Amino acid sequence: MTVMERDDLTGPRSSVDEQRRQEAALRAKKLRGRNLAVLAGLLALVVLFYAITVVRMGGAH
Repeated sequence: MTVMERDDLTGPRSSVDEQRRQEAALRAKKLRGRNLAVLAGLLALVVLFYAITVVRMGGAH
């Protein structure tokens, strides 16, 4: 970190910095949504495999 960057952190926030923060927040929100969709898909797959296993084992008896 340079001296100029340190001074920027203590000074007033510029509109560019605020815009970057908003874009980062939007990206994080989209990524969180994608992660939740992947989680839901994986859980559905686990439940499906479990159900198939139970049905196959139950039919053998």
